[in-house]
Amino acid sequence: MATLSLCLLLILVEACQADDTRPEQIHLAYTGTSSERIVNYVTQSTDEGLGTMVAYGTDPDRLSLKAIGDSFVYDIPLWHKDPEISAIYNVSKADPRQFSIHNVKLTGLQPNTKYYYKVGDVNQTMSDTFSFSTKENNIIYAVYGDMGYSNAVSLPQLVQEARDGHFQAVIHVGDLAYDFYQKDADTGDNFMNAIQPVATLVPYMALPGNHEHRFNFSHYKNRFSNMKLGPGATSGSDTSLWYSFNVGLIHFVAFDTEVFNYFSDVGQIQRQLNWLEADLAKANTNRDKRPWIVSLAHKSKSEEQKCNYLMIWIDFMDETNFTHISPLLHKYGVDIHFCGHSHNYQRHYPYYQDEVDRPDKKNVYVNPKFMTVIVAGSAGSKEKISHGLGPKRHLAKYIFDYGFGHLQVMNHTHLRWTWENTGVELASIEQDELWIVQDNHGMRSHA
Repeated sequence: MATLSLCLLLILVEACQADDTRPEQIHLAYTGTSSERIVNYVTQSTDEGLGTMVAYGTDPDRLSLKAIGDSFVYDIPLWHKDPEISAIYNVSKADPRQFSIHNVKLTGLQPNTKYYYKVGDVNQTMSDTFSFSTKENNIIYAVYGDMGYSNAVSLPQLVQEARDGHFQAVIHVGDLAYDFYQKDADTGDNFMNAIQPVATLVPYMALPGNHEHRFNFSHYKNRFSNMKLGPGATSGSDTSLWYSFNVGLIHFVAFDTEVFNYFSDVGQIQRQLNWLEADLAKANTNRDKRPWIVSLAHKSKSEEQKCNYLMIWIDFMDETNFTHISPLLHKYGVDIHFCGHSHNYQRHYPYYQDEVDRPDKKNVYVNPKFMTVIVAGSAGSKEKISHGLGPKRHLAKYIFDYGFGHLQVMNHTHLRWTWENTGVELASIEQDELWIVQDNHGMRSHA
């Protein structure tokens, strides 16, 4: 049944739309300000006269509020111009493609309110009516990495849960579409349309992985330009590659592990490190209000998760330099780190350097001394599942299956994490659960 649902969804996504002014690839994001959301969408038309607007309100039959945004024409990098790709596919030329990317910020939203909205140009074509909620507390986040357009095993379950209200936001920790640039960027278009049933209902917070690196991360930075204009602007990073945002009792901080591997320069690496430390220091001055700090990145420390892909693929995890990042996450008391890259599920005991804080109960970490690492990189892609896991001395749980997790902060002291599989022809089954009980949020003195 899951396979049939996925096939039907992909067929619908690939259906051609005759009207190039019709909005598509619509997705929401947090900005870091609770009374705001930022909407991003695409039109295939590059007409400069095409308007960028969101009509919204609390009554689906009376969208009386209007917000005007900005748009720009994205000149898609021709994938055959990458010498490495040209050599593989023996492609010498292709027709250039362009489309328009639109961003609209909604401000003054009331808390705990359901809003209905349409996007587009009222004089041309408007989208269907969608809805979102401004719920701020007791939010459940769907967390995963490494989901593409092909073999997106978890997508039908994600769509169903979003519609049923089982989670209120998504965090996608890198590696999207597999890959945005392929088939003259049709793969990217199809992926963004495939996640639209989820991303129009809840904020879809994304960050870059190694699969976004082509053309200096151009597709990611443009298709998710709302990350830069929203949380990037609010957190002072002024980029979509790293940013932070607050929701309820959590301060989320997302950083870019790929800066060490692709198009890297010393200046950019140092800018991220400077921003990261300043952001974490500021977050620690506000832990009475937001006690939990959750870090997000595509990868974790190289020595903690080796993914050799049966010796076929190069392990770029080893090229990610955590020499300066790990001490910052430890010093400023980050509670839990989510990542992907390894196409499996791993939960680790709290650890730092060579020290492991083993709990009395395997699924309950009480006042852990160190940060917990969760690897959730098996939402589903054409690369399928891969073996590879961290050292057994701090590995608490390992699952070789497709799936995604749910994060929920219950209160100032209790956090709950669950992971369910989506890789079987049955209803999803919860296969892992973790409670973190932390009475002493704050900076750590242990070096």
